[in-house]
Amino acid sequence: MSAKKEPETVGFWLPNQCSTAPKMDILTPHKLAVVFLIQEYLSLKKPAEKAPKPDFTARDRRKFCLLLLKLIQYPDMAYKDLYGLLTSPQYGIHRAHLEEFEKLMRMLKTVGIEILFDLYTVIEKLTTDNANSYQIGIVGLYLRRVFVTLDKMNFPEFMALYRNAVAYYEKGVRAVQISSSAFSNSESFMKLEAQAVYKDRNSSSKWSTKQAELFVAQQSTLLQSNEMDALQPKEMQTRLNEIVHDHPLYSQAYFLSYLNSTRVRDFFNAVDALHRSFDRSTLNSMALAQDSKEYQYSALNLAILHAQFNHNEEALASLRECIMLAQENSDKICLQLAHAWLCLLDSSKPHFSEKNIANKELITLVHSISLGIQSLVKSSAATGYTPAKLFEVLLKSDILNCQTSMIDLIANGISERAALWAMYGKNEVSSLCSQLLLNSDLKSLGKTYNGEGICQSLCSLIIWLALQGEFHLALIVLKHTRGRFPRYPLSRSWMIVDHYISSMQAIFRGEWTDASNACYQLYTLDKHLSLLQRARLALARLNVNSADLLLRKLLNDETIEPLTRTRALILNAHLLTISTATTKMEVVNVLNEALAIANKNYLDYEKAIIEMHFTHILLTMKLPHQALKSIRTCLENILANGGIYDRAKVLFLFVKCILAVEQTPANKLAKIGKCLPMLEQAVQHFQKLECYVKVKDVYIFLATFYNEMDMHEERNKYAYKFRQVEEQYPTAREYLGLFF
Repeated sequence: MSAKKEPETVGFWLPNQCSTAPKMDILTPHKLAVVFLIQEYLSLKKPAEKAPKPDFTARDRRKFCLLLLKLIQYPDMAYKDLYGLLTSPQYGIHRAHLEEFEKLMRMLKTVGIEILFDLYTVIEKLTTDNANSYQIGIVGLYLRRVFVTLDKMNFPEFMALYRNAVAYYEKGVRAVQISSSAFSNSESFMKLEAQAVYKDRNSSSKWSTKQAELFVAQQSTLLQSNEMDALQPKEMQTRLNEIVHDHPLYSQAYFLSYLNSTRVRDFFNAVDALHRSFDRSTLNSMALAQDSKEYQYSALNLAILHAQFNHNEEALASLRECIMLAQENSDKICLQLAHAWLCLLDSSKPHFSEKNIANKELITLVHSISLGIQSLVKSSAATGYTPAKLFEVLLKSDILNCQTSMIDLIANGISERAALWAMYGKNEVSSLCSQLLLNSDLKSLGKTYNGEGICQSLCSLIIWLALQGEFHLALIVLKHTRGRFPRYPLSRSWMIVDHYISSMQAIFRGEWTDASNACYQLYTLDKHLSLLQRARLALARLNVNSADLLLRKLLNDETIEPLTRTRALILNAHLLTISTATTKMEVVNVLNEALAIANKNYLDYEKAIIEMHFTHILLTMKLPHQALKSIRTCLENILANGGIYDRAKVLFLFVKCILAVEQTPANKLAKIGKCLPMLEQAVQHFQKLECYVKVKDVYIFLATFYNEMDMHEERNKYAYKFRQVEEQYPTAREYLGLFF
């Protein structure tokens, strides 16, 4: 028994399908005009080659070839727009060529249908002449298709074509004479190769099969690799409606319509387009084969659609159906893709095993294997897996991606590595990874990659700039990111970052209303991060009850990641510190719980922050030696990887510990002289963040210290600095002296 032949390729975004377009394209007046242009060009070119004319140069021939390529590839346009291109600065044809073309178009109206019969003879001669270079290539194929179409037409169809051509020319000539904007569409035509839009679409104009396929392929690629160069959603949908009108069974046009609806968050039209896509695909594939393999991809894409709109239950149900159908059809590629999405939606499911990486039988599944590795790394990082092992597995994904030149996965791998370094507290290394990706020249077929990995790296860089107090630079990068990724789903990342750094900056400045608005806007995008920021805001405002409710809501959620839980526990320790009804041991217990989670998940920077809080508690318990020992363990990590707010806090606390250890006034005075540069640096950091409450805390500490040392001149100096800041930026007294 012979084995059934598998389809050669089954694409993830655009599944393999049989041709749904008619075998023969409809010949339109625009296509006749293009053939007339070719005919007159050849008649003008031959004399020029024998006796070259000074005004008919190689530049003129090159311009016409570029124009001809675009006229063949893109859909029909009105005669007015065609005439505008023929006379435009970039694509304009030679004056003699234009005159002969206009003469032939006028003859079409005056001479009659004989022009079409003559055209049939001319094309036959061109396609059969061995000396003619247009036998091969795109132009030769175009002429053959026109010739075959003319040969198959009966006389009534011939007459209908002639009448349409005459009406097309008459309407276009009137438009050129009436309107002075015949050149208005030439620049939009030149703007992008894929952006050929013609608003004045003639009723007899049609998208050919190849033109529709080219348009769908180009726009689908741009949506995945560089959305900024793709058509705007409204314009793309207009073009797709035209294609669907001309080719109702062309399923890939419906699929592109689904992708277009998804990026503007139009759920209902996206579902409708997806259903129509696979209805047409299945209808045509079953006409040629009894066992269709399109159903599992229909379920898979429906699951992806629900996942993008956060409908997890519906997505899991569709994935179960997809897996069942893929198992029935023994489709390994679909199973791998479904498994990858299952791991993303349900963390309890088993992940990809590493033995699949070296299995030579799965060489066709490289893309899905690489996706599986990256999914494995992401989920394993949240469960406390060894970092060295994760980076080793991620390296295998990088090797696979580079060997197969999968640029999107190369970028995603680097951005995921940057995210891992940030989670483990190595923020400088994370920033370097992001900059490495942004400075890489990732190109495919001359097109620069501009996908998810680039967006994530830009967002990571924005947060790092904000932590360094460079909010102006962060906003510049944010504006750049907004321009490069204007629509969903990639826009979600920079919107989260925008609201996050806005709330962070407002909290530093004490602008409570702006901070609250930013936190509430963040809630619809990232619930857990919003609750964390709202709790931080409540603590900054000394709103103990609100902070307690928010932290309880966050900590009672079992789905939060270890990093978020650790940060919530640190805030809870803050809450207990400022509450009068709690003891120091309760605070220590909460910090120990946070430290256990940080140790289990290798969260080094969070461990350093916890040690800093232990130092503060030991200092308040009058244990300066233990406090100094504790802060020495975290000082280097925070100074190397932290933002300037944490660096300023740890420097201030370090100086407090050093002075608390010394017993005699002479030793304290000797130490304060060495510590003043650190305090000045802390003040500079706080001023850069416009966190003037902490600036006042430093000045109060120095004024109090010099008062205890009976050094009135220095005391008055820092008291005067405090007064200057207070007059310019007044603050309620209860906000002073807080360790937050």
